[in-house]
Amino acid sequence: MEIKLPSRSWVLEVKATLETLIQRYGKMGEAYDPADRPIAVFDWDDTVIFNDVGMGVFYFQIDELQFNFELEEFWNLIPPNYNREVCRANYEKIGNLPINEAKKLPAYQRYRKFFTQAFHDLWQSEGTAHFALLQAQLLVGFSPEEIVLIAKKAIDLEMSMPCGLVSIQESEADPDPITARHGIRIYQEIRDLINLMQLHGFDVWIVTGACKYIVQPFAEKCGIPSDRVIGIEMAVQHGKFTDQPVEPVPYEDGKPKAIRRYIGKKPVFVAGNSQGDMAMMRYCEDTALLIDCGDPYLRQKSVELGWLVQPQFELAT
Repeated sequence: MEIKLPSRSWVLEVKATLETLIQRYGKMGEAYDPADRPIAVFDWDDTVIFNDVGMGVFYFQIDELQFNFELEEFWNLIPPNYNREVCRANYEKIGNLPINEAKKLPAYQRYRKFFTQAFHDLWQSEGTAHFALLQAQLLVGFSPEEIVLIAKKAIDLEMSMPCGLVSIQESEADPDPITARHGIRIYQEIRDLINLMQLHGFDVWIVTGACKYIVQPFAEKCGIPSDRVIGIEMAVQHGKFTDQPVEPVPYEDGKPKAIRRYIGKKPVFVAGNSQGDMAMMRYCEDTALLIDCGDPYLRQKSVELGWLVQPQFELAT
């Protein structure tokens, strides 16, 4: 039986190499052992999907007032030099109102803009690793089940939205609006690859720098069981998240550490798109795939290290 990926937007050389990999390590390979199945690992954001599910959920929580604002632990997580008190003062003007009424008030528009701007600035100045952990810490006071429900609503909304920038303004006359990147899609090419790997006996895992409980319900849409998702986890006390992360935090060098801890075996295939994925791509036993989102350093390193390079896929509308 010939192993074939649908062509779609694949670079032909990349497609052929992936088909050969599946042939060699999958059920049709001479060394295949169903008791010791080959491991394939995928990053999530901008690898399996277009855009960032953690940010999609974060924007949803901002817009729908879905944080535990009543907890001092929540506010203490926000550095004061990022307009924390301005955000809090505007929130407190609307916090006791039904969401539909709150959204009609100028204080809501100010809260939404300042809160979003604060975290954009923090992301820019502190970096992705710090910001990804902070996003998970800001879930303090929720149960895992509550976060899964919030994530499902946010994911459904993001998948229904056009992909592009949305303007966030204090008012219609705001001379300085900010923008947020919205719209999430599953790359059909990666869905095909995951399906083909599973069909041929691979164990497919997600290793993401986003919160595990946000990615789990989305991964299930691609046929990946929730117990095959490794992401940021916070310690739970009395059924609720604290602001303390469970080590290892799966970002940069934490990704191969998490693979060793939770999978216990080197993957034969790893796909990623960012510098935060490089350590686990280096850890791969055979074939690493870069989804090229335009970082020239990553593209150069991929060529030097012999990794496959696939330009970002065309979006299905």
